[in-house]
Amino acid sequence: MEIHSYRILCVDDDAGTLKARRLLLEAAGYAVLTANSGEQVLNILDQGEKVDLVLLDFTMGGMDGDELASNLRKRDPQLPLILVSATEEVSEAFMKMLNGRVRKGQNPEVLLSTISSVLAKSQHGGPKTPAGFAGTVLCIDDEQLQLQLRTMLFEAAGFKVLQARSASLALEIFRTQQVDAVVMDYWLSGTNGTTIAEEMKRLQPRIPIVMLSGYSSLPGEGAVVDAWLRKAQVEPEEIVNAVKRLIGFHTDVQRSS
Repeated sequence: MEIHSYRILCVDDDAGTLKARRLLLEAAGYAVLTANSGEQVLNILDQGEKVDLVLLDFTMGGMDGDELASNLRKRDPQLPLILVSATEEVSEAFMKMLNGRVRKGQNPEVLLSTISSVLAKSQHGGPKTPAGFAGTVLCIDDEQLQLQLRTMLFEAAGFKVLQARSASLALEIFRTQQVDAVVMDYWLSGTNGTTIAEEMKRLQPRIPIVMLSGYSSLPGEGAVVDAWLRKAQVEPEEIVNAVKRLIGFHTDVQRSS
């Protein structure tokens, strides 16, 4: 368990949801406060409780998530807010008040990853970007050992690493997190890397993608991936260097465009 110094305030009018979320966050090392209504959230803060992030529901009895977010923004414009809700349609004004959004029922890793990312970017008592920080890499592989080895490799090079062992989790993280580059295995259970890469390029065409495979590049792969590396021939350092080069290249392109 990773020990954090952060306090998270969770609000939801469903007692079972609150209990499950508290157990999840405490297991991840966070200190947790809970509230069953927007009014209770404001009362907790009025009593002088300090929190680093609020997880809020949208549909609640009394004060809904939109009104609660507005009240919290008036009190502290820098307090990170993450919406955790099954509601699909919310107003653009509400979305602008949020730092992140996770759908209820998603893999718990998505919520934890979103919280970690929002806190890392927050200036509200969150950690500052460490010296030598190289960027955030999303590593995708359905083999846990390979994923762990790749994570160690990139963390040693100064990267923050987000992990995914399935296509669905990879795309959810990609949609909700700040990602600077993607490194994925070509063969994944139930699908292949090309399918994922095509969707990622549709969402964010400037995010570089590195594909790892036992085969040479397939026809047309250059249109959806930025680098194709053969596992049997590439050294670990070459993977890191490829990501660094691609991140630098795409940053230069964005600055000039």
